[in-house]
Amino acid sequence: MIHSYNFLRFLICFAPIFFNLVVYYTGNVDYHGLFETAKYTSIAKNWLSEFPENIPPNRLPAYPLFIAIIFKIFGIDNLNALLLAQSILGCITIFLLIKILEDLKIGKNFIVLLTVAFNFGIIFRFSTFLPNCFFIFFLTLGVFGFTRFYLEQRSKYFFIFCSAFFILILTRPIFYLSILITVPLIILHILKIKKKRFTKICLILCLLTSYVSAMGVQILRSYNYDRSLVYTVQAGEHFFWVIACLSNKYACGTRDMKVYNYLRSKYEEETQKIENLKLEDISKIKFEIGKRYIYEKIDKSDLFFATFFSYIKLFFHSSLIEIFGAFNLNSDEIYSPVTNNIFEKISSILKNALSNPINFIWIMSMILIVFLRLLQFYGFTYCFVNHGLKLYLLIVSSMILVLSINGIGIGNPRYRSEIEPLLVILGAVGIDNIKKIIRKQLLKNQQSY
Repeated sequence: MIHSYNFLRFLICFAPIFFNLVVYYTGNVDYHGLFETAKYTSIAKNWLSEFPENIPPNRLPAYPLFIAIIFKIFGIDNLNALLLAQSILGCITIFLLIKILEDLKIGKNFIVLLTVAFNFGIIFRFSTFLPNCFFIFFLTLGVFGFTRFYLEQRSKYFFIFCSAFFILILTRPIFYLSILITVPLIILHILKIKKKRFTKICLILCLLTSYVSAMGVQILRSYNYDRSLVYTVQAGEHFFWVIACLSNKYACGTRDMKVYNYLRSKYEEETQKIENLKLEDISKIKFEIGKRYIYEKIDKSDLFFATFFSYIKLFFHSSLIEIFGAFNLNSDEIYSPVTNNIFEKISSILKNALSNPINFIWIMSMILIVFLRLLQFYGFTYCFVNHGLKLYLLIVSSMILVLSINGIGIGNPRYRSEIEPLLVILGAVGIDNIKKIIRKQLLKNQQSY
């Protein structure tokens, strides 16, 4: 039994490489032609040819720097080498995630292993050239470090967490909001552990230093560029896309390009007379335009429903739609007829399920996701009430809450991928405890005979 588990664990750790090889050799992905890819590869190439201060800091530096290192070693625009490097990161991510579950005494379970193996929300991200994969790796590394620290109270693991924390803030803008909930909870845990006061102070300072220094790196980039004191300029543009989604009654990931183009035109109109527009003004102006549009153009009840259903899709939308595209599978009929009404979409999917195997697989994946979400919710509630990992699970859940904010209005599973390792942890807890309940009940029944 143990040998079978170890063998399955070994195979699962290589799932990202296996998947990426299949995508690369049988898929239909033009990696050079992907719009999002160029946003980051172009920055990396510019860094290798120009002084960084001459490049607008419109993207956080961690992932472009990773690409630049790969290009420096293996050649400019060598996406094959980048894909291999990301595949290796994916394998390490899966290994760390399994180690986290084992450290929590819930990992040596075949069903849990299968939930990791078939989590395409994690595995697929390492085949795309977006910062999501980089974020997933360092989030898992950080959670691994914090889990070990939580259980063993060894400072070296906390330093691993802080290092990952530093890089995460320089990878995705949303993570800086972690100071609102996650950081106070971690400080609370540090204050509760049995260590000398000096050690506790050092740990708290390490955490705060990683946060402040990471923010400082990006702000310094902005300051060197045009004397702006701003962490990110992505927020305003992201807000435009959110509004374009929220303009639809049920949101659900469908962007109203007329709304987006209108917002862009208003931005161009209001900034065309501004000379030497600074980075710190870009997001401010976009947010003001966006807020005016929401106040004047969007009904408040429609806004509520759009936000609600976007969250439903964020947590319950399958990542398979993107995988279908990678393999050039016909997935058009999934949303046929094309409509912005979520109920009409569901009706259409159910009608086409028996006639199209793609639709059938899609429905099965959606059912599985619903089942997993119930397990994850149960895992959280059970441990929060009955288990010694209350604070740990609260920290994990707060990370999910903070990171899910990025998906407001959009509802794309890509924005859920960043919290998938955390969802796996909660789901594994749920599975493990249901297994214990069943085993206890069976034992009770045997004793009664």
